[in-house]
Amino acid sequence: MKYIISKRLKIIIVGLVLIIIASIFVYYQFLAPSADIQQYKEYYAPKTTQKTLIQDEVKVTFLGTSSLLFDDGNTQLMIDGFISRPPLLKMLPLSTVKTDADAVNNVFHKIGIDHNKLRGLFIAHTHYDHALDLAYIAKQIGTHVYGSESAINIGLGEGINVDQMSVYEVNKTMQLGDFTVTVLQSKHSPTFDEGEKINEPLKQPAIALNYHEDSSYDFLITHHNKKFFVKPSANYIEGALDDIRADVLFLGIGVLGAQDENFQNMYYEQTVRKIQPKLIIPIHWDNFTKPLTDALEAMPKFADNTKAGLDFIIQRTKVDKIDFQILQGFQSIYF
Repeated sequence: MKYIISKRLKIIIVGLVLIIIASIFVYYQFLAPSADIQQYKEYYAPKTTQKTLIQDEVKVTFLGTSSLLFDDGNTQLMIDGFISRPPLLKMLPLSTVKTDADAVNNVFHKIGIDHNKLRGLFIAHTHYDHALDLAYIAKQIGTHVYGSESAINIGLGEGINVDQMSVYEVNKTMQLGDFTVTVLQSKHSPTFDEGEKINEPLKQPAIALNYHEDSSYDFLITHHNKKFFVKPSANYIEGALDDIRADVLFLGIGVLGAQDENFQNMYYEQTVRKIQPKLIIPIHWDNFTKPLTDALEAMPKFADNTKAGLDFIIQRTKVDKIDFQILQGFQSIYF
């Protein structure tokens, strides 16, 4: 009897050890960050204390992925506004995602979103890591939502009035306070559902993969003599940016490091070399299945090679003598 118990115990112990070893292997091969962001601290943008904006000054706050808040003290504009960041397990086929109202409320309080100042929410495309929270933001803040037809269907699914939403008029410049916004047609980084639309109102909770891309867009934002270009996705339409110039380029690098050398070089030539910025700030490099904090981690290894993407952009910008700075979550930069 003792021998049988001892044998079973050994089997259980061996089984547990094998499970631990397998778990460690899976983590380091697939789930671990694909870059140690701390190794790039020399490129971190200088930390600044929050201050009252002076006339004509613009503050841009990074909220992870490609979510950005532009603020001149009188008018606020937001790109994407993806705050909820549901955990990885919510991506499983039988699981669903929905807006985390508490997370959105807390973040908006922290960064000073003003109901009277937020004039527009611009959705880059309608994957959930860009568009999940658009309806809640529209409902709570009352801001106008701009996006594709699929973005409108996300809003309709949560009861947002169609008059509070507009489908993009590509290449048409909108005036919002002292800001102008021009929406340009773009292309998503290589994806499984390119161009697929959300054809009917989408109500939460919803399966993450039901947030189809539809179309992708870039944004040229001006404020008096300052020009900002936001490129959420790491892909290009050849020649599309021939006539675009900007001082600051918020450059999407999601899955750039997983592409081949030819793609990386073409992306750089068709974005950075065309826009000719003085400063590049990478976006969409962080693991958006973890909460928004001031210590964001890089995308996991199964999804990207962030180190290769960062190293490529850093090497090219050094040659071209372009300033390169990394913003952490909640960090603001002033222009």
